[in-house]
Amino acid sequence: MYENENELKTVDSMPGSINELISTNNRLKRPPSLSESFAWTPENIARANQIPLISSAECLEGGEEDIDQLVKPSIKYCKYEKQIIEVFIKLLLHIVLISIFETLFYFLYVSSLENNGIETTVNTFINDAVANCMNISPLEIQIIDDFLDPYINATQVITKGNNAGIQRMIYNELISRRAWAYVGGLMGLFMALTVYIRCRRIKINWVYIIFENTSMVVLLALYELMFFNTIIYSYEPISTDEISRDAIRKFQGSCGILK
Repeated sequence: MYENENELKTVDSMPGSINELISTNNRLKRPPSLSESFAWTPENIARANQIPLISSAECLEGGEEDIDQLVKPSIKYCKYEKQIIEVFIKLLLHIVLISIFETLFYFLYVSSLENNGIETTVNTFINDAVANCMNISPLEIQIIDDFLDPYINATQVITKGNNAGIQRMIYNELISRRAWAYVGGLMGLFMALTVYIRCRRIKINWVYIIFENTSMVVLLALYELMFFNTIIYSYEPISTDEISRDAIRKFQGSCGILK
């Protein structure tokens, strides 16, 4: 070993040698190979041998980090993006579940209650009038028919009623499809936001969000059923006696009869 190490620039260059190609003011960064030994003096060989070698473990460790940086694309996250996305995904899931529940609840339960309530009120009013027909003689029936025939055409009334029932069913079917279209639109927004979350690799606690919103909707459904059965269904609408009173007053005021 020599105390004074010579720089590469102090070594005489040989025509066509490696030393001529790499002569510089910087120190040599690697040990010389055997094929290059003719280009170096003993001083330079001693200096080059003092350069510490990189262990294989260090090479592998650094290589893994470089590979990870190349394989995983860098994603820049906006400030509070995760919190904002969580709020929106919770709201959308809640609205989707509510829309499904409300659609099923109305068309399968509420609409039937409304129809039954109206039919019950009308049938009660009609049944009271029909009950008095049991004691009418055939002659009296003929007189009543002759009197009402100019004003009421039974065939036309029945035909109009059948047509109105068909039109009502068609219209209600359109309303039902519109309601499910709303549900589909909300589900589309929810799926689009889910795809965005997947693409952005945002970590969302799906188990907690789904459990929380499902529990809320189930509790809401139970409350709605209880409320309709104990409050709305028990509500007393206008009675048949009130309808009869209003009908008599109309006849008295407009026709001057039944006074």
